[in-house]
Amino acid sequence: MEVVERRIEVAVPVTPTRRDWPGLLDKLVRQVDDGRIYDRDLLDLSDALGAVFEAYHRRPHVRSSSIDY
Repeated sequence: MEVVERRIEVAVPVTPTRRDWPGLLDKLVRQVDDGRIYDRDLLDLSDALGAVFEAYHRRPHVRSSSIDY
């Protein structure tokens, strides 16, 4: 028996940065619109998006309405 050592590279998902989120959310919108998200997963998605909105509204600039849209 011969023992061989070799290096294997495994792709690891990168944590999205602040600049990645608008594009990722746009892709999510398209997947929901196209029916690529199963109905059974929509409740969990709704819960996760609710948590995002809650975090967004806890930001001081949002509460003070100091941001212009």
